[in-house]
Amino acid sequence: MVSRPPKITLGRVAENGISPSLFGLVEHGAQRRPELARELRGVVEIRFQERFAPVRLAFGEQGVLVEDGDGSGRPDLVIKGSLPDIVQLSSAPLAGGLPKLTDTRGRAALKRVVGRRVTMEGDRKLGRRLLRLLEL
Repeated sequence: MVSRPPKITLGRVAENGISPSLFGLVEHGAQRRPELARELRGVVEIRFQERFAPVRLAFGEQGVLVEDGDGSGRPDLVIKGSLPDIVQLSSAPLAGGLPKLTDTRGRAALKRVVGRRVTMEGDRKLGRRLLRLLEL
């Protein structure tokens, strides 16, 4: 039996929001890894150094809601960094849920985390699983 991806919904889009871009990445990841997308639970907020609205990803039984947030609430995981740094991290090839040390892009992504250009606060397991979902 082929697993179907969960329903991915685009919610609130702010004037300075980029949630439609992340919606596309989440939707693509859910198509490629439907079991992983169905199993994810929790709320992730991605906050950018640039003047973009934070993006909120809510993974639940009914599906995934991707929307621009207002920075309120208590997400399970907060990812902070510049847009290019976060994109580099999310597009790096992974091994065991972490960027691959044997790949140039993986090493570059790890440098961003080690150098604190990208930070993750909260549920690290959720963070690793999110990276697996977004992996290109």
